[in-house]
Amino acid sequence: MTLRVWPIHLPAFFLAAIVLSVAGVPGQAAARLAGDIGSGISADFDMRADRTRITRRVGNACMTMVLPRAWNVASQDAERTVLSAADGVELELVLRPARAAKDLPQSDIASRDAALLQRDHEGLFGRPAQAATLVSLPAGAKRWTATWVDASLPSASREVTLDTLIVPFSDEWVIELSLAQAGAPADYERLMTNLLLSLRREPAETCPARTP
Repeated sequence: MTLRVWPIHLPAFFLAAIVLSVAGVPGQAAARLAGDIGSGISADFDMRADRTRITRRVGNACMTMVLPRAWNVASQDAERTVLSAADGVELELVLRPARAAKDLPQSDIASRDAALLQRDHEGLFGRPAQAATLVSLPAGAKRWTATWVDASLPSASREVTLDTLIVPFSDEWVIELSLAQAGAPADYERLMTNLLLSLRREPAETCPARTP
């Protein structure tokens, strides 16, 4: 949902806010089910290790992830969190209920979620993507990438590319991870790999307790 913009760079929240208004109703309804997701995400920086541990309660489990350097929570709501680093890199993490895509014909959760993303964005742009790929990754994850060309986009190439890691977290939840402003292609790919390798599902008690 957020952009990896190649060659044009836009803030992580720019397209996500629009897409949530188009496709957020099923997710918002599901997220209000009691006990589905925790009250928010935690970002705990370890200065000695120069890394940040991200945790969030999801259903009866805890999502954990470790990011290099210091990251802060820039914004969050029930389904969507934007994390930012000091160098301007932004990570958007979206919790999407798997049932939002249950009527799509694809055989697995991540592929159905990718099809839903594709449909939502084609509705937003008002046209099919000029190019789209879905790459299979370990543990059932997928990487969805799609490019649109539009004369109204503010870049010489007039194109925008969206790139999202889709990770099946459970039978009920899918996690979508997208980066923006991540610098050179090598830095971008390195951070995308880190996201996929560090994301874990752990027991619920792993998440820090929060005061009601």
